[in-house]
Amino acid sequence: MRTGIFIFSIILILGCKKKNDFSPVYNVPPQFESYIGSFIAEAAARGHHITVNNLIIQFDSSLSVLYCAKSNVISSQNNIQKIISLNPTLKCWLNNTQLETIIFHEMGHCLLGRDHDTGLLPKGYPRSLMYPNDITLYSSCIYAVSDSCDKLYRRGYYLDELFDPATPVPDWGK
Repeated sequence: MRTGIFIFSIILILGCKKKNDFSPVYNVPPQFESYIGSFIAEAAARGHHITVNNLIIQFDSSLSVLYCAKSNVISSQNNIQKIISLNPTLKCWLNNTQLETIIFHEMGHCLLGRDHDTGLLPKGYPRSLMYPNDITLYSSCIYAVSDSCDKLYRRGYYLDELFDPATPVPDWGK
Protein backbone atom coordinates (compact mmCIF):
# COMPACT_ATOMS: atom_id res chain seq x y z
CA MET A 1 0.00 0.00 0.00
CA ARG A 2 2.82 2.43 0.91
CA THR A 3 4.54 1.71 -2.37
CA GLY A 4 1.35 2.52 -4.29
CA ILE A 5 0.92 5.84 -2.46
CA PHE A 6 4.58 6.67 -3.02
CA ILE A 7 4.39 5.95 -6.77
CA PHE A 8 1.12 7.88 -7.04
CA SER A 9 2.71 10.87 -5.25
CA ILE A 10 5.74 10.86 -7.57
CA ILE A 11 3.50 10.71 -10.65
CA LEU A 12 1.36 13.53 -9.27
CA ILE A 13 4.38 15.74 -8.54
CA LEU A 14 6.00 15.11 -11.91
CA GLY A 15 2.69 15.48 -13.73
CA CYS A 16 2.07 18.88 -12.18
CA LYS A 17 5.45 20.25 -13.08
CA LYS A 18 4.97 23.43 -15.08
CA LYS A 19 6.54 23.41 -18.50
CA ASN A 20 8.53 26.46 -19.42
CA ASP A 21 8.46 26.65 -23.18
CA PHE A 22 9.43 30.32 -23.24
CA SER A 23 12.37 31.17 -25.44
CA PRO A 24 13.36 34.84 -25.26
CA VAL A 25 13.90 36.77 -28.46
CA TYR A 26 16.33 39.64 -28.87
CA ASN A 27 15.55 41.75 -31.92
CA VAL A 28 16.70 45.36 -31.69
CA PRO A 29 17.23 47.37 -34.88
CA PRO A 30 20.81 48.65 -35.28
CA GLN A 31 19.77 52.30 -34.78
CA PHE A 32 18.72 51.46 -31.19
CA GLU A 33 21.64 49.21 -30.17
CA SER A 34 23.66 52.10 -28.73
CA TYR A 35 20.79 52.94 -26.34
CA ILE A 36 20.68 49.35 -25.10
CA GLY A 37 24.45 49.41 -24.52
CA SER A 38 24.17 52.75 -22.74
CA PHE A 39 21.36 51.44 -20.50
CA ILE A 40 23.46 48.43 -19.53
CA ALA A 41 26.50 50.66 -18.86
CA GLU A 42 24.48 53.12 -16.77
CA ALA A 43 23.05 50.25 -14.73
CA ALA A 44 26.54 48.80 -14.18
CA ALA A 45 27.87 52.21 -13.10
CA ARG A 46 25.21 52.13 -10.38
CA GLY A 47 25.96 48.57 -9.25
CA HIS A 48 23.29 46.73 -11.22
CA HIS A 49 24.21 43.87 -13.53
CA ILE A 50 21.65 43.75 -16.32
CA THR A 51 21.65 41.35 -19.24
CA VAL A 52 19.33 42.24 -22.09
CA ASN A 53 18.55 39.10 -24.04
CA ASN A 54 14.77 39.32 -24.06
CA LEU A 55 13.79 42.47 -25.92
CA ILE A 56 12.16 43.45 -29.17
CA ILE A 57 12.08 47.08 -30.26
CA GLN A 58 9.82 47.75 -33.17
CA PHE A 59 7.94 50.48 -34.95
CA ASP A 60 4.19 50.04 -34.65
CA SER A 61 1.94 52.32 -36.69
CA SER A 62 -1.15 50.93 -34.93
CA LEU A 63 -0.26 52.76 -31.69
CA SER A 64 -2.73 55.41 -30.63
CA VAL A 65 -1.81 58.99 -31.46
CA LEU A 66 -1.63 59.50 -27.70
CA TYR A 67 1.51 57.38 -27.39
CA CYS A 68 5.02 57.87 -28.70
CA ALA A 69 6.08 54.52 -27.27
CA LYS A 70 4.67 51.66 -25.30
CA SER A 71 5.99 48.63 -23.44
CA ASN A 72 3.93 45.46 -23.47
CA VAL A 73 4.66 44.64 -19.83
CA ILE A 74 5.66 46.17 -16.50
CA SER A 75 7.82 43.45 -15.02
CA SER A 76 11.42 42.63 -14.28
CA GLN A 77 10.63 38.91 -14.68
CA ASN A 78 12.28 37.34 -17.70
CA ASN A 79 9.60 34.74 -18.52
CA ILE A 80 7.62 36.89 -20.94
CA GLN A 81 8.73 38.50 -24.17
CA LYS A 82 9.52 42.20 -23.64
CA ILE A 83 8.42 44.45 -26.51
CA ILE A 84 8.90 48.18 -26.88
CA SER A 85 6.80 49.67 -29.66
CA LEU A 86 7.59 53.10 -31.06
CA ASN A 87 5.06 55.18 -32.94
CA PRO A 88 6.52 55.98 -36.38
CA THR A 89 3.66 58.29 -37.32
CA LEU A 90 4.39 60.90 -34.65
CA LYS A 91 7.35 63.23 -34.38
CA CYS A 92 7.96 62.33 -30.75
CA TRP A 93 11.63 63.12 -30.32
CA LEU A 94 13.74 65.93 -31.67
CA ASN A 95 17.20 64.64 -30.80
CA ASN A 96 19.12 61.61 -29.53
CA THR A 97 18.75 62.65 -25.89
CA GLN A 98 14.97 62.66 -26.17
CA LEU A 99 15.02 59.29 -27.94
CA GLU A 100 17.24 57.94 -25.14
CA THR A 101 14.72 59.23 -22.61
CA ILE A 102 11.87 57.39 -24.36
CA ILE A 103 13.80 54.13 -24.67
CA PHE A 104 15.13 54.27 -21.09
CA HIS A 105 11.61 55.03 -19.80
CA GLU A 106 10.18 52.02 -21.64
CA MET A 107 13.08 49.81 -20.52
CA GLY A 108 12.29 50.96 -16.99
CA HIS A 109 8.86 49.38 -17.46
CA CYS A 110 9.84 46.12 -19.10
CA LEU A 111 13.28 45.42 -17.63
CA LEU A 112 13.17 47.06 -14.20
CA GLY A 113 9.45 46.56 -13.49
CA ARG A 114 8.94 50.27 -12.84
CA ASP A 115 5.49 51.80 -13.23
CA HIS A 116 4.74 55.45 -13.95
CA ASP A 117 5.65 57.90 -11.20
CA THR A 118 3.79 61.20 -11.33
CA GLY A 119 5.45 62.59 -8.20
CA LEU A 120 7.17 65.95 -8.31
CA LEU A 121 10.30 67.34 -6.70
CA PRO A 122 9.84 70.35 -4.36
CA LYS A 123 10.52 72.81 -7.22
CA GLY A 124 7.83 71.11 -9.32
CA TYR A 125 10.05 69.12 -11.68
CA PRO A 126 9.14 65.47 -12.28
CA ARG A 127 10.67 63.22 -9.63
CA SER A 128 11.41 60.33 -11.96
CA LEU A 129 12.35 59.32 -15.46
CA MET A 130 9.22 57.19 -15.13
CA TYR A 131 7.13 60.36 -15.25
CA PRO A 132 4.71 59.88 -18.17
CA ASN A 133 4.77 62.00 -21.31
CA ASP A 134 7.86 64.13 -20.69
CA ILE A 135 10.93 63.40 -22.76
CA THR A 136 12.56 66.75 -22.03
CA LEU A 137 13.59 65.87 -18.45
CA TYR A 138 17.30 66.16 -19.24
CA SER A 139 17.18 67.44 -22.78
CA SER A 140 19.42 70.10 -24.25
CA CYS A 141 18.06 73.11 -26.05
CA ILE A 142 16.82 72.54 -29.56
CA TYR A 143 17.80 76.08 -30.53
CA ALA A 144 20.59 77.26 -28.25
CA VAL A 145 19.58 80.81 -27.40
CA SER A 146 20.79 80.71 -23.82
CA ASP A 147 21.96 78.22 -21.20
CA SER A 148 18.63 78.41 -19.34
CA CYS A 149 16.99 75.70 -21.44
CA ASP A 150 19.87 73.24 -21.21
CA LYS A 151 18.81 70.51 -18.75
CA LEU A 152 21.52 67.97 -19.58
CA TYR A 153 23.01 68.45 -16.08
CA ARG A 154 19.91 66.66 -14.72
CA ARG A 155 20.68 63.40 -16.55
CA GLY A 156 22.76 61.93 -13.72
CA TYR A 157 19.98 62.36 -11.19
CA TYR A 158 17.29 60.90 -13.45
CA LEU A 159 19.41 57.85 -14.25
CA ASP A 160 20.33 57.39 -10.56
CA GLU A 161 16.62 57.51 -9.70
CA LEU A 162 15.71 55.11 -12.52
CA PHE A 163 17.88 52.40 -10.95
CA ASP A 164 17.23 53.48 -7.33
CA PRO A 165 13.88 55.19 -6.60
CA ALA A 166 15.21 56.18 -3.15
CA THR A 167 17.75 58.59 -4.70
CA PRO A 168 17.80 61.84 -2.69
CA VAL A 169 16.42 65.04 -4.18
CA PRO A 170 19.16 66.94 -6.01
CA ASP A 171 19.96 70.57 -5.14
CA TRP A 172 18.42 71.83 -8.38
CA GLY A 173 15.12 70.19 -7.42
CA LYS A 174 14.87 71.52 -3.83
